[in-house]
Amino acid sequence: MKFKSLARTPSLPQEIVASLTGALHAGELQPGDRLPSEQALATEFGVARTVVREAISQLKYDGIVQSRVGVGAFISQPQERTAFRISPECFKKRKELLKLLRLRNGVVIEVAADAAQARSNRDIVRMESILKEMRDAISDGVHGAERHFEAERQLILAIAKVADNEHALNFIVMIDSQIAEKLRSVAVKNTKATELAAAAIEEQVQLVEAIKRGDPIAARDRARKHYDNAAQRLADRADFVDL
Repeated sequence: MKFKSLARTPSLPQEIVASLTGALHAGELQPGDRLPSEQALATEFGVARTVVREAISQLKYDGIVQSRVGVGAFISQPQERTAFRISPECFKKRKELLKLLRLRNGVVIEVAADAAQARSNRDIVRMESILKEMRDAISDGVHGAERHFEAERQLILAIAKVADNEHALNFIVMIDSQIAEKLRSVAVKNTKATELAAAAIEEQVQLVEAIKRGDPIAARDRARKHYDNAAQRLADRADFVDL
């Protein structure tokens, strides 16, 4: 296999990681394949062995590569991978945003039920304050979409924190922060087109009311209704095209 030689930049290890993972996604590398030696990769990429070593360490951390003592480095089988990462390639298409939202929403729906059983009066006050910010954002013609986008992020985090499941919280934060960083303009545009409306906010009001009542079944149902509807509104947009 031939890899493209790299120009010398501060991110050479990351470029090697991107090249190798790209080869994996393209089928040029398969699970179980043995990687070339450090020296062979260094020659292929035109870099020092220390750069290759750093890249391989990152691939090991990501669970993509496993080392076998005295044998070499191998592409891990999918079921053996111990880390979950989102490739930057995911953020090149708006349809990938929809996939990520649906993935996140499945977790949010479940933590909403847990939150209904663990909420305090202080938690409800916080959630109702966020809902007020959403309502106020409707009449803000300049910054309304940005305000609503940030408020919804805060509501999701507030619900997840109340649920007291650090693994679910970390998962939600990981996806949400990546969306905010890499797809912010797309997400805000969608908020303006579909979510900055009283009907959409009312769905979230009903969710908070179910949590306030301490009703986990209703909270799960209301969360599913809102987040499924929000995903469908994104999918149904007339201008929904790959970027």
